[in-house]
Formats: sequence, structure tokens, C-alpha cells
Amino acid sequence: MKVRTTLLLLLAFAAFSLPKAYAQSRYWVFFKNKPEAEGFTDFSLGGPAEQYLLSHNVLNQRAITRRLKVLPPSNIVSVMDFPVYTGYIDSLESIGLKVIGTSRWFNAATVVTDSLQIVGTMRFPFVKGVQRVATSIVPIRLIARPGNPHSPLFKVSSLSAAGDSSLYGPSLAQLELSGVPQVQSLGIDGKGVLVGMLDSGFRYETHDALKNIRIIGEHDFVQNDSITANQPGDSSYQDNHGTSTLSVLGGYSPGNIIGVSYGSSFMLAKTEYVPVTDFQWEEDDWVEGLEWMEAHGVDVVSSSVAYSTYVDSTGQVDSSISYFFSRGDFNGKTSFASRAATIAARLGVIVVQAMGNEGNGNGTIGTMDVPADADSIISVGAVDQTGQLAGFSSTGPTNDGRIKPDLVADGVDDYVATVPGPDTYDYESGTSFSTPLTAGIASLILSVRPDYTPMQVIDLLKETAIEPHYPGDPLTTSYPNNFYGWGIVNAWNAVRKIGFVGSNNFATWQEDSVVYVAVKAFSTSGINMRMSRAYFSYDGAGYQTARVFPTDTADQYAFVAPLPASASQSLNFYFDFADSSGKNLDVPYYGASAPFSVGGLESVPPAPAQPFRYYAAYPNPFSLQVHIPFVLFRGSDVSVDVYDVLGRKVADLFSGEMAKGYQEVDWNGTTSAGNRASSGVYFVRIIIDGVMKVDKVLYLK
Repeated sequence: MKVRTTLLLLLAFAAFSLPKAYAQSRYWVFFKNKPEAEGFTDFSLGGPAEQYLLSHNVLNQRAITRRLKVLPPSNIVSVMDFPVYTGYIDSLESIGLKVIGTSRWFNAATVVTDSLQIVGTMRFPFVKGVQRVATSIVPIRLIARPGNPHSPLFKVSSLSAAGDSSLYGPSLAQLELSGVPQVQSLGIDGKGVLVGMLDSGFRYETHDALKNIRIIGEHDFVQNDSITANQPGDSSYQDNHGTSTLSVLGGYSPGNIIGVSYGSSFMLAKTEYVPVTDFQWEEDDWVEGLEWMEAHGVDVVSSSVAYSTYVDSTGQVDSSISYFFSRGDFNGKTSFASRAATIAARLGVIVVQAMGNEGNGNGTIGTMDVPADADSIISVGAVDQTGQLAGFSSTGPTNDGRIKPDLVADGVDDYVATVPGPDTYDYESGTSFSTPLTAGIASLILSVRPDYTPMQVIDLLKETAIEPHYPGDPLTTSYPNNFYGWGIVNAWNAVRKIGFVGSNNFATWQEDSVVYVAVKAFSTSGINMRMSRAYFSYDGAGYQTARVFPTDTADQYAFVAPLPASASQSLNFYFDFADSSGKNLDVPYYGASAPFSVGGLESVPPAPAQPFRYYAAYPNPFSLQVHIPFVLFRGSDVSVDVYDVLGRKVADLFSGEMAKGYQEVDWNGTTSAGNRASSGVYFVRIIIDGVMKVDKVLYLK
């Protein structure tokens, strides 16, 4: 397999030429006002301005709900949300300008014209000003493949928590460095989170790792259509880069690649133009794509494209539209992309942006690209699988003295899906890949705490990041710093800091006339089974209560409900877990307001061959009391005894008839003679209608 290194896009070409469609220059034309917004004075939740924007499909309800986490209900929308006035667009087109895009946030239109014709726009009284748009960037420098003492084919190490390493294939290493498998083993996969991706294009429908991904919407801002995969007019390499970054975040192909947040839904924006003979980066397309995503309610945006030095149509650096640290341009307020990223963050979007691959700076002069300099976002650098900073990774600070990057993740020899598919994979490097990895972790956090604001997620990830320290390396002496930021992002650390989380998914299985429903839950204080309950309903209103018990799968808990009278009925349910610290958690997070639901249940006539289902004793080890849970499928003869490691009977816990259903037998460490047993290992033997099961428990006084 050929190993390639990508920076922010896949290839650089030696020649530079401008296609005919881009022979003229792009300009922003800014307008003085928004006539459609005039007359609105009430911008509150449910007010006339919000209703206008919703009814005209400018915003959707999901965007409003997300905004409520960060904005006061009295100002849930603003004039900024209103679209650019179509009458102004018509006027521009009437004098021969080609309008190819608009920005609501900047009240501007992007036009293609020449320098003489653009002067004509200033005669319109509604035009505030014009500004030339950067139309192309210096071809990206390829770098030598970063040094790695081991072949990437051997990037395998053991998990520190429950998880099946074979599931991940070669993608294990990039995920394990950031504690992702441990979180995914809890059934947390990003479900319920909407992620936006800004990139060069996405060929997801024909790749095994991406074909089942949930796409809510996609748009090509280069050709202005809804196709983000390659099409006539595109370079053959157009959709390579986006396909690979998408696979890091949302891919799912067991044994090959597992994306960080594969359970999330996605919106895809193709904003970067990759012609055959040059790179053409369109910053205005990026802004328009971000606005589109925010209006549709995305929670997280992952951007693996960036901007720095632009050239004119002759291939010469155009300093008037390029960004230079020496000029103070990296302050989060100069570039349109940086300003747009900050606006999105203030509207409740977690923006995750690649730092760039311009190489390490000295910690005083930044080497980043925009919009990594934006405020209130997550800017991501790259480390290798050992946690050491990649030599290509851009560094901070910003011109106004803020630390960048915010976080780092594995961006060296990451395993990714590639085109053409359906089963093509390769190893790639760059902050392009550490970025979706970090965005995926932000999505995992939001999936278990959907009420968190962007700053709560950012602060949590910074607080729980791993701070690598290498002897003799001044870059790792203290944190945060302008090389590693706050450290290596770690999902497992973040989940443990939250302390009490539940899964995004559930499992069901049927036995005769009942259904078992199970979810996973984790608390650093331990789950209190006595205080935990499940609630279920077949009509969505009258909820019944059920006892919760542990299954024989780690961190999984279940309840039993009768099957519905008809398979057309749906079972709605949620769990109310309590932990040993006295905290409660609904799973799913909003409980009865947004319960889990499963339909198609119906009775299964044959009785199970085995008369019971046995679950692991808990807590184990124990000091006060251990509970031995099981479910009887019919009334049965039951005996429960305890033996020591020498096979001697220690205690008779129960002997007799038990009714059908969930049962528990408890042992408090007392022998049949009434004495306290010694600390050590004991075996609990259960015999139900002649079928025996033995479990091992550890008693600690």
C-alpha cells in the first residue's frame, strides 16, 4: 500500500493556471441595509421576526433550539439572520455582474466581474462598499513523510477499558491515543448530534465505510448544486480530501476503520475548488457554507481547510489580500472566515478548525492559517502516535496574544478511507485529520450532555487533555503553550470528568411474553441498583415502573416489560439511574420528554429451552452485601448456596419455590453458623430446576 502525506488537501501541482470560469475576479459587494428586516422590532422567541425566518426557511427549529443554549430568548434572532435582499441582487445582475453567492451575516453578495465593471456598483445608493475576494492560494507545499520508527501497519496497542480491538482495525491507534474506544464501549457514538463538514467534496455513497452514514443535507458551493461528490467540471482529485476526513469522524467499517462519532448525522459542504492544475481556495464559499450549516441547526462543524497566502492570476503573491502574521492579520477579526467562525460560536456551534501545516514556529511568531485564529473555537494541531508534536503542525500565538492551538490529536499516519472505494484505505498525515478526530470527540460529549454550550465543551476538553512531558523538550515544560495548546484531547478523561453518563443506544431481546430492554450507564461513583428505575409506556402517556438489574455485559443494565397486545404498538421507555453519590441521570438524557422507542414487538410462542437468565452478581467486590440477580421464565425450584475456594459450603441462602420474573438473592458475608466469613474469593452456586450456574465473588471486610 502506498503511504501518502497530505497537508490540508491531497496533492500539489507544479503548474498554475486559472480556468476560464475564474478568469475574472471575485468581489464582495456590501449592502447598507436589509429591507425585509425593516419594521421588525421584536426578535424574541416566538416573536414575529423568528416566525418570519422559520416560515421562509431561512432558519429551522433545530437552529433555534441550539441557540437557546447561548442566547437570551428575548434576542434569539437578529437582523443579521435576514437574507440579502433579492432586489439588490437583481440590480447587480442588471448591469452584467454574475452573483454566485451571498452572506447573510455580512449582508453581502459575491460577484464575478472585472475591475472596471465593479466600479459601476458604487452608483447604487444601497451599496456600502466593495472588496476583492482572494481567488487562489499558493500551491500547498508537500513535506517529507514524518519520521516514525514503526511501520503504520503495526500501530496497535491494548485498550485500557472494555472494548474489542479487532473492531477498529488499523484505525485503533489514532482513536486510542485520545481515549475514544473506552467511550464507544459504553454505547456512546454521537447519536443525536448534527455535524457539519467543510471540505473539498465527499464520495460517500460508493465507499463501504461511508455508504450508511446519515446525511441530512449536502451542497456544492463551487458549482452551486446539491452534489458534493465528483461531477463534470471537477478535478479527478476534487473529493479525495473530504472523503478521507469524513471517514475519520463518521466512518464505520468493522476491521478497517471506525469513526470517532459514527452515530452522528452529517451536513456536507463542498467549499474548496481543486482544479487539475492549481489550487483555488474560496474563502467566501467557506463563509457561505458555515452560514448554511448554522441555519440548519448543526451542533459541531469540522473544517480541514484553511487560508493564508493568496496569489493573483499571474501566480504572484498578492499581499493586499493575503494574511501575514507580521502585519497583525491573525487576530481573529481580520479574515472573513475567522469572523464567521466566531459568529457561529456565539450562536451555539462548536467550530473545530485545523491549525494548518505551515510548520512549528518559535512560540512567539505564529505560523497558523485562518480561521484557526478565531476566538471561542477549537483550533487543532497534530501529534504522532507517541504524543510528540508533528514537525508540520502550525503553532501560535495569535497576533493578539491568545494561545493556539487549543488542543492536539493524532495527525500522523492516520488510517482513512480513500477514493475510489468501495474498500480503498490509506495512511494520511496533517492537521486535516487531527481536526475531525477532535470534532468527533466534541460530538461524543454533546451526545451525552446535549445541553452543554460550546464553551462548556471546550473548557471540558481543555481541562481533561493529556499534557505530555518529554525530558529535555522545552515545548512540554508547562501548559498551556503555543505548541500543544492544553494538550492531547482525550474523550475518556472528559467522560470521567462528567462523572455520570449513559449510552445513546439500547438493546432489546424477547423471551416468550416479555421483552428485555438494556442500556449502558457509567458513574465514577458506581450505579446504585436499589435506587435506579426504568419507566415504560405503550401509549406514550401512562408510564409504568420497572426494576433495573445488571446484565452479564459490563456497564449494561436492563428491565423487563410485557410484550404489547399488538405489534403495531411502540414501547416508549427511559431509565432513571441513581449513583452512589446521590446523583440521578435519565437515559436518554431528556427522559420522558424524549424517550427511546422501539416497535414491531410481538409474542414469541415457544418457551425458552433454559428456565432462567442469570446476571452477574453486584457489587463485586463487596464489603456489606452482594446481590445475585436472575430472571425466571416460569415458576421454578431454586437453591442458592455459597462455597469457599476449597469447595466447603459456607452458607445456604435460599431453597424453595420462586415465582416467574426478576429475582434477587442477597448475601451479607455471614456463614450458616452466623459468623462473619473471612475476606476472600467465594463461589455462588444457583440451581434452577436442575440447571446449575456458578459465579465468583470477592468479599472484602
